[in-house]
Parts: sequence; structure tokens; C-alpha cells
Amino acid sequence: MRIALVLVPLLLAACASPSPEFIGTPETRVTVEGTRIAVYRRGEHAQAIRLDRASRSEQALMPARLRHAITIATGCTVVAGSEGPQLGLLADSGVLTARIACTP
Repeated sequence: MRIALVLVPLLLAACASPSPEFIGTPETRVTVEGTRIAVYRRGEHAQAIRLDRASRSEQALMPARLRHAITIATGCTVVAGSEGPQLGLLADSGVLTARIACTP
């Protein structure tokens, strides 16, 4: 029983689940500078989730890696300044949600 109490949270922490608005969208996995990232796209928005652990020194590099992963996975560019609380979107070292612009 004690083992289950330890293992279940660890297994759940290893899962990459998108935000509710991206549930049901296909997942694309990419690697950027050694970091594995899951990318989800719905219309003009995309969400990137870091799948690996990042050291404290690497965390500052993650938003750029997450943006790059979105570009690789979608073929679109991240709209500058579109990720952030001012637009109701989230950016941190593990998850980045942003608006994307795609050229036809």
C-alpha cells in the first residue's frame, strides 16, 4: 500500500496532459536542444509541454525552447507577445500556450 502511495503520484507527474481547451487534439512530440516537448494545436493556438526535468539553470531557457517546439510541430510562427497572462494564456518553464500565425 505504501508503495502505491509513492508510485501513483510519480506516474501521474510523468504524464503530459494538455489544458482543457486542447483535449482531443493530436499530440506531436519534438526534441529541442535535448528537451522532449509535446505540442498540441487547436486553430490559431498551440500549447507546448516540457516532458523532461529541467535544472534550475535550464528553466530560463525553456520558454524559447517551447516556442521553437511549437514552430517545428505546427509549421507556424508564434505571435510575438501572445503568450502571457495579459491574454489569458500561460507561460512558464514547463508549459507555454500561445497564438500562432500560419502562412498559407
